[in-house]
Amino acid sequence: MDDKSIGIILPNRQWNRLAQEELTEDDAFVFQYAIAGEELNLDILFFNIEELQVNERKGNAMMIIDEEIVLLGFIEIPSVIYNPSNYHRKKNNRTIFELAQQTGITLINEKTNIKNKHFLDLMATHPALKDVNLVTRNQNPTSFSFYILGQKHCNHQWDTPIIYAKKDDEVLPFKEAYLLLTNNLLMLEETQEYLFEVSHQILEILHYYYPRIYEIGLQFVLMENGEIRIKSTCPILTLVKDISFSNQKVAGTILKWPIELAKEIMDLNNDDQTMHTNIGETEANVQESNLELHHDNITPFVKKSSPHFENVWVEFKVFHDNEMKMKLPDRLTEKWREQPEIVKFGVNEETCHFEIYEDAIPLRHNSYQNPVELFVSDALVKLMHLPVDLVYQIQFSERKAIIGPTIGFLLGEKNHVYNLDYMEKFNDRFGEYHRYGGVTIAFSASSVDWEKRIAYGMIYDPVKKHWRYDSTPIPSTIYRRNFHQKKDDIRQLVELTDNHLFNSYHFKKSDLYLLKNNPELKQHLPATILLDTMEELINFVIENGKVILKPVSLSRGRGIFIVELDSETEGFSLFDYRNMTKVEHRLKDKEELQALLEEMGIFDQEYLFQTYIPLLKVNNRSLDVRVVMQKYNKRKWQCSGIECRVAREDEELTNIARGGEAMTLETVIKSSTQGLNFSLVHRNILNLCQRFCRIMDQKNEHFAEFGIDIALDEHGFPWILEANIYPSFKGFKAMDYDTYLKIRTQPMFYAVQIQGFQILDEDAYGNKIRFRERAFL
Repeated sequence: MDDKSIGIILPNRQWNRLAQEELTEDDAFVFQYAIAGEELNLDILFFNIEELQVNERKGNAMMIIDEEIVLLGFIEIPSVIYNPSNYHRKKNNRTIFELAQQTGITLINEKTNIKNKHFLDLMATHPALKDVNLVTRNQNPTSFSFYILGQKHCNHQWDTPIIYAKKDDEVLPFKEAYLLLTNNLLMLEETQEYLFEVSHQILEILHYYYPRIYEIGLQFVLMENGEIRIKSTCPILTLVKDISFSNQKVAGTILKWPIELAKEIMDLNNDDQTMHTNIGETEANVQESNLELHHDNITPFVKKSSPHFENVWVEFKVFHDNEMKMKLPDRLTEKWREQPEIVKFGVNEETCHFEIYEDAIPLRHNSYQNPVELFVSDALVKLMHLPVDLVYQIQFSERKAIIGPTIGFLLGEKNHVYNLDYMEKFNDRFGEYHRYGGVTIAFSASSVDWEKRIAYGMIYDPVKKHWRYDSTPIPSTIYRRNFHQKKDDIRQLVELTDNHLFNSYHFKKSDLYLLKNNPELKQHLPATILLDTMEELINFVIENGKVILKPVSLSRGRGIFIVELDSETEGFSLFDYRNMTKVEHRLKDKEELQALLEEMGIFDQEYLFQTYIPLLKVNNRSLDVRVVMQKYNKRKWQCSGIECRVAREDEELTNIARGGEAMTLETVIKSSTQGLNFSLVHRNILNLCQRFCRIMDQKNEHFAEFGIDIALDEHGFPWILEANIYPSFKGFKAMDYDTYLKIRTQPMFYAVQIQGFQILDEDAYGNKIRFRERAFL
């Protein structure tokens, strides 16, 4: 690798976000590294942690050139490589460790953080740090923290260029925070000097335990007695995010520093190696690397708004040939580095012969309405199960021609239920089909040919706007629409699609119960207990006065009971909501209640019971809130819609299926008699739902859609009642049809995005989506 290249390792998810232009605010710093590289006349190469081949010293890389993302494929790892991230997976940490052991490679930051127990143990046991005050478990710090950045030079000397404070989530200059706390200007400099002195002591010790750490943050906390104690280390990017809110210039300086350090190390390494390296061999390697990385010769897979074309809209014309062949116009191939050898459709790949012919095809307005004609042999169509009457996109990458997008609706095992008439209810999901194209097939796992990996089912015809029986390879992305499948089938589909089967797990009421001790959610979850014994239920009713019983696996208000204690008679009222008409049973004691519940078979099913929350009311009608959260890329959850479900008069259940009425949240809040602030209630609901979804992303499943049922109590405080992975949108359909259609369409967009295909602007004449996330640059 030449002396102009520096590598930066990115987490897999972030690398993929960049590769697919699905940017978030968290990706801003990546562009800052590229800018710093340009200023220093360096090539900054970004590598995917998951695809580093340490022994071969190669990795899947990209560059950012003039704010455009360029995919380079697998290239040689530079001699200096920088790791700004902290990893939790053992596999990734092992990769970093192996990289650090490689001769001829200098790794900046083998770690970016130290486990708190390890750090505090080191502080407590090292003689040089015996006077440093530590936070112990039985001590409660205030909400004030102080952060110091440590950066280590080539000579192993530490700088501490940044100190700032935080109160809760508010970032403050150190001086302002200290004076706010003490109003003592005289002690300001002394305290600041103390923090710097202690920090240098700690950093110098850390160098001997973690010599490949070059950047790290130190967190100090203020105790209730006014004492400042060391609490933990923190990753560099945590500090960058904090500082970015108040001072982008300073944050940019921090982000530029490791690039400058890498250049220093690289220059030193080059000086050392000059005496030991064969000059002829070095020059040959440099020439080869320059050819590979020179901007004019970079592989043409440039993302979005680029003069090159990665995703091309195509339609197929069939010619007779017994071999696998595809004929392509030369306009599509002029920027190829390597000619493709494989065609990929869905999860299947086959060797294919590609023939090039001359044709001056204009690509400027290439779109769904203006596709390029490609010629394919009937042997290819037959072997690949390729429906040729649809418009597709095609990508050329890694010697492959990838046809797509391919999207699957995974149905249940009862094939006889899923006929063409049944599938008509899915038609309203395809109003935006012209923005992405490809094929969508609805199929059951029981109709898959697992040996050939072919799915037999029904595909949607966007021209005739109906479904037809057909077959395709198992799609690259699958939207699970039913939860009655064998676990082994789901496992196989997850593996075949590289975890692109979303809604992979049926999140149930009992799963919400398991989150009862989560610190971010527990205050928003009503007390909930899985029904086991009658004694537990009776004690809970006596303690709470009124409880609700719910079946674990049913939705839309089915199978619900409410039990209420009559404090005067010590009897009970049982309200049965299993049918559309509410039935009340008055019972004189717990024996009668138990007998009735046993007669109804409650103990033969999986039920839970929870505190009944007195709901906010409008016009004396109970209400709750349905929030639809959907994925907009692999990491970004967004609220697609909120509806309030207002119960009928004299009805406690709000479900639309039971006659509830859909209303907007603003209308409900402003119509209530509690005098609540709509903006505050709205913000609290969204914050809670975002927290829930982030927690779900920490599970070993692929979620992309939730209908979260929120109860607002009489004070407007939000409680999570249920989280449905397969929500109903009837209320939106009646209340706001445009929102309903957007909710129905979003899973299709998500399926396209995670495959890396384009979604055109709404005019669908070749204008690709522009990412508002670029605004922060």
